[in-house]
Amino acid sequence: MEQIPTINYRDLESNDKELSKFLEDSLNDVGFFVIKDHPISSESIDKLFNFTQELFDLPLDVKMKYHLKGTNGARGYTPYGIETALNKNVPDQKEFWHQGSCSNPDLANNLTINELENFDDINSLYKEFEKLGIKILESISNFNIDFNADLKEIAVDGNSVLRLLHYPPVDAQKNDDRAHAHNDVNLITLLVGGNEGGLEALDKKGNWVECNCEKNEIICNVGDMLEIISNKKLRSTAHRVKTKNNEDKSRYSIPFFLHPRPEVILDPETNLTANDFLNKRLSDIKLG
Repeated sequence: MEQIPTINYRDLESNDKELSKFLEDSLNDVGFFVIKDHPISSESIDKLFNFTQELFDLPLDVKMKYHLKGTNGARGYTPYGIETALNKNVPDQKEFWHQGSCSNPDLANNLTINELENFDDINSLYKEFEKLGIKILESISNFNIDFNADLKEIAVDGNSVLRLLHYPPVDAQKNDDRAHAHNDVNLITLLVGGNEGGLEALDKKGNWVECNCEKNEIICNVGDMLEIISNKKLRSTAHRVKTKNNEDKSRYSIPFFLHPRPEVILDPETNLTANDFLNKRLSDIKLG
């Protein structure tokens, strides 16, 4: 398999025209790229992975105290066997925790797991990811594209979500799809690489491309909302998580889904808002 391209965060900050063209071409081809030397410290990421494992090691009855029915999985715990990829009948093999905006009072409140120490540290990490995501959107706004919205401001205090994700051990000979092929609904996704491989993206030629990165790197991809705002000049890419080498063990991953504020209009012709689009998708994937 081919590999997705890698760029340096300092180059991304420079808003260099040649880099912008390279990045635009890459996003149009496979929709994914890797960021190295980013400002989120390796210590913070290590801490977040350790915290993630501690969370999912809690007994199920404890975790279920933080499962809020009727909230579309927007906050707190979502158990194994609920989220189902679009047009699929079998649920993905995962459980996850959602932590959202810390600064927009119009959005749902976050939950705190009383059984874990220093839980509030996750909010500072949320803010780091949000800041990084907004900076990447600012760089994308310099592409030679007429966007339907101002990318420099639509995600400020947006409906973004930090997801702590656990794929439990599976029998790969029975089902090696830990997450079926799907497109992200949001603007862009920032993914701290999982402790195991398995993420693959579908390029324009119909080939599945491995999306691996080093421990101190972050994978970024385009979501459906950015595809709409760019009038389909940037493509949201189907991706999946496979079980590699038939290894029957847990996989942990930490994606950050950068969303606009709910009232932001994605398509002026139809007055489609981010909130309307999100709610429709959540219903489609069995979270609504």
